Amino acid sequence: MIQTVYGAGGFCENCDTTHDHPLHNIIEIIETQDEPASQMDVARKSAIDKLIKLGLSMEEIAAISGNI
Repeated sequence: MIQTVYGAGGFCENCDTTHDHPLHNIIEIIETQDEPASQMDVARKSAIDKLIKLGLSMEEIAAISGNI
């Protein structure tokens, strides 16, 4: 995952070297690893996918599971 940190005023779309901030007002770019999905998240997605293949709608799945 990449997170971009902008200075005051946010992203400067039409930026050039005459502006008094870094190009496009980007202060820092931080790259982090995506967190792996938990086993529960993987099992939940698998169960929902199977229920959809059986023909249940998301509303029906929500009704029987209590949430989505």
